[in-house]
Amino acid sequence: MIKIVHIVLDMDLGGLQRIVNQLINKTDRQIFRTYLCCLDRGGMFYEHLQSDVTSKCILGRKPGPFDIGMLYKLIRIIKDNRIDIVHSNNGCTLYATVAGKLSGVRGIIHTDHGRLIPDKQSTILEDRYSSCFIDRFVGVSSQLTEYLASVVKVNKKKLKTIVNGVDSAKFIPLSNEERIARRMSLGFSPGTKIIGTVCRLDPIKNLRMLIECIPGIVRIIPDCQVIIVGDGPDKNSLKDIACQLNINSKITFLGAVEDVEKVMPILDLYVNTSLSEGTSMTILEAMSCGLPVVASAVGGNVSLIDDSNGVLFPSGEAGSFREHVIEILRDPILMKAMGRRSRELVESRFSFDRVVEHYENLYRELMNN
Repeated sequence: MIKIVHIVLDMDLGGLQRIVNQLINKTDRQIFRTYLCCLDRGGMFYEHLQSDVTSKCILGRKPGPFDIGMLYKLIRIIKDNRIDIVHSNNGCTLYATVAGKLSGVRGIIHTDHGRLIPDKQSTILEDRYSSCFIDRFVGVSSQLTEYLASVVKVNKKKLKTIVNGVDSAKFIPLSNEERIARRMSLGFSPGTKIIGTVCRLDPIKNLRMLIECIPGIVRIIPDCQVIIVGDGPDKNSLKDIACQLNINSKITFLGAVEDVEKVMPILDLYVNTSLSEGTSMTILEAMSCGLPVVASAVGGNVSLIDDSNGVLFPSGEAGSFREHVIEILRDPILMKAMGRRSRELVESRFSFDRVVEHYENLYRELMNN
């Protein structure tokens, strides 16, 4: 039995956390035993991990540059459970590498799920020096892997790209009848044009631009509605902007939603206005639900979207974003064709089973070194 500990800051609702959650749930339990350590706090995904799937703990890091007490706890957990592989994620490289090396594990993997723009110099340096002791450094898009090589200066021999995938059996298109029923249960009429996004309400997601574009979209498509799913530090300021623009009736803030797969398929169009992305899990989930996508041309978005299943727009260009949204919403035939192509791309290229296979192969490789 190969024992793996996944180290994360938290397991709140987010793309990184969803990937770790699925990886834990889908890794072959006859070969791998998984553990989870949250350095800061738990969260929605943490609460719903079953004890028969993984052992889990919250270490509760103390404020400050470095919590030596928490490091000792992490080392003790790794040693007591005889962990073979440490699998680190964003924000955890220093603790993961020090604990892994002092515990004598067989291998250390780090997955980088995306960078902030602009990237903090302290984060770059932490990842750069930690990478000297990490066996495999994974980027979730080819663009991100290139950034890790050129800016973070990770040794190219250690780098690997594993593009995110999605559970296409969970995120599925609805029949027209099911779609109408689910829309009405949320208070939307069957014929309403609904655009939506799912993300942490954070400045990096550039939701202010989305909201400021709504009046212009509604002038052309009066029956348009917007659904924003997620929570975060920008929540109150975004609601204030909607109020100032007098478009409260056009926006529904659903907050954090655990079963996103029940909301996503009721949309007509999925939008992503991020200033930075790795490979967006929510775009993949929208594609899996058969939706066209309008997304900013950043990071891994450019590998997911082309003219066949949506449109890319230059990051931050509100006019371009608004025009593309209107163009797709006004053309039902184009919208359906793009949605079908989205689903086809997921089924052929972005299965999560492929992601699991790649990581399992990495674990085995490190065990054999």
